[in-house]
Amino acid sequence: MSQSTTEKLDWGLVIATYKREAILPRCLRLAAQQTVAPKEIIVVDASPDWEKTHTKIMQELATKYPAIDWKYVQANRASSAIQRNQGIDLATADILFLIDDDSLMYPDCAQEVMHIYAHDTAHKIIGIRGTPAHLPPDRQAQTDEKRKSNLSDKTKNILRTLRNLVVRLLERLTNTKENFIPYNFVLKKQTLPDELKNMAACPLPWMPCAYMSVRREVIEKTRFEDILIRYAIFEDFDVCCRASRFGMILHALKARIWHTAASHSVVSRFTRTVVMGLNLPVLHRLHSTDIARSKTLITKLFWRILVNRTIKDILTLYWSLPSTRGFLFAYRHYEKIFSMTPEELRAWYPQFQQTLFDQNRQ
Repeated sequence: MSQSTTEKLDWGLVIATYKREAILPRCLRLAAQQTVAPKEIIVVDASPDWEKTHTKIMQELATKYPAIDWKYVQANRASSAIQRNQGIDLATADILFLIDDDSLMYPDCAQEVMHIYAHDTAHKIIGIRGTPAHLPPDRQAQTDEKRKSNLSDKTKNILRTLRNLVVRLLERLTNTKENFIPYNFVLKKQTLPDELKNMAACPLPWMPCAYMSVRREVIEKTRFEDILIRYAIFEDFDVCCRASRFGMILHALKARIWHTAASHSVVSRFTRTVVMGLNLPVLHRLHSTDIARSKTLITKLFWRILVNRTIKDILTLYWSLPSTRGFLFAYRHYEKIFSMTPEELRAWYPQFQQTLFDQNRQ
């Protein structure tokens, strides 16, 4: 592979955030400190007190990294999908990192990703995801003494640990994300282009937002689905399905990102599950190449997930079974969703979600 056959590219960070003022500065600081610095950092904040965080970031971070173009704006609407689109509209960099506000990049993360993009001069690669790290980049691993002091606690919690292992196993087997159905029902088997054969990367069908980077020229055409508001689950799988017609997605195995995946949502378990159960059929009604087939496959998937969620409710001591009730509530709307036209669905579903979030039933 010729080292001279490369393309000079720049990158930017686009962050959609909501009430994450505690961890957001860490995310932005680590991005600004990358070995290959970003051209721009764009934050779209839907928090009620966004101006307070804006002032803190611009005074404490932006002034330390003046070579970076900083934009910190108020969100037009509280929706990670809509906020990401708003940030994309403001962006000018060739490559956009669209990671979550609690995703923490290791110092060489952008360098590893950009190295791959630079060698893909034919633009066969439209997106590259980072790889999950086991520890945050700005915190040392536990010392041996700390591990020993925690030993008794681990022993006391062995039953809880085993229970959590069972829950994770069930999620792997029947998780909606693991079973996301492509709109054309086909997962292409991809191979690395010859010019990238020697790189630490492998093809993937899609990537989660927590680790996502994309070519701006592609994401401007595809955009995130703005029918999804607030808890926009499946926004990443949806955009990858639609963007994949332009090229491949890769996993950069050395581009480490630590995602906290901490539960910080004030949205109830019931409400989250309803949205999870509805977003998949809604997205398929809008983008599927065969609506009847989508309806059949999603219905089959629904019953598998329902069993999983019921067991998970019990194992996690949610005796009112909020996830079970949430999926059953969602299922009652499937016939209506698949019978609507796309125009009718786009008029109805955002308001339905808003009412659901406002009520936030337990």
